[in-house]
Amino acid sequence: MQPEQEGFKLAPNERLFLGEGLFETIKVLKSKPCFAELHWQRLRNSAQALGFSFTLSLEAWRHSLLAKIQQERLLDGGIKAIWTGGEASRGLISEGQNSQLLLHAFSFQTLFKPVRLKTASWLRDANNPLYQLKTINYLEAILARRQAMQEGADDALFFNTQHCVTEASCANIFFLQEGRLLTPAQTEGVLPGITRSRILNHCRHLNLAYAEVSITRELIKQSEAVFLTNALQGIHYVAAIDQHEFLPNHPTVSRLIAVLKEEEQTMLHNQLN
Repeated sequence: MQPEQEGFKLAPNERLFLGEGLFETIKVLKSKPCFAELHWQRLRNSAQALGFSFTLSLEAWRHSLLAKIQQERLLDGGIKAIWTGGEASRGLISEGQNSQLLLHAFSFQTLFKPVRLKTASWLRDANNPLYQLKTINYLEAILARRQAMQEGADDALFFNTQHCVTEASCANIFFLQEGRLLTPAQTEGVLPGITRSRILNHCRHLNLAYAEVSITRELIKQSEAVFLTNALQGIHYVAAIDQHEFLPNHPTVSRLIAVLKEEEQTMLHNQLN
């Protein structure tokens, strides 16, 4: 592994310029990275799936994140961590060497207003392995969100070729129906989100019924409440999908929000002591 390069200085033959790279977005609270190990595990697993060299140890990962936070004097915000494909000779199948870890610190605002989703105008192929990896190529998501916003919505909602829900442009999605929490299965073409996995884990401990299933249009209409999840925003209510509206709050969702916050506080306490 090469150390992160200040100013993102990359060689012209870096595989990143062919879209060969991965990234993680880590929330920072009180100058501490949240759930750094979970992000590292996903980054490592994704690198292995793509055949990248991955020599970044968990200890080095944590050290790099803390050093960047300290350097930027970041109290609350986020870190975007990019793992590059490395340098290689010209050619699509050339294997990269000397992958780099690039870190960028930023601030963000927590969003509270429920969002309105608009169905994307094209379908995704659930068999495409890239949808289960957090690659640097987000152009599809960018185009879909721009189109949704032009039509008066806040974000896009993707469906696959079987006409089942997958995810929003940069968030997983959950549906509450008759006391059960439902979310699209990974096999539908879904990114295994960090907050998604935390919620499913809490469901097991809270004895909250849940299932990873195929979400059809009919199931959407039968849902009482819907919410999005990602590492920065946590849980974010959905006000509507196309013309179908949902409750702006729900006791089960409020319970999950409280549990996630409690988990964050416990994590911070353990890091500070």
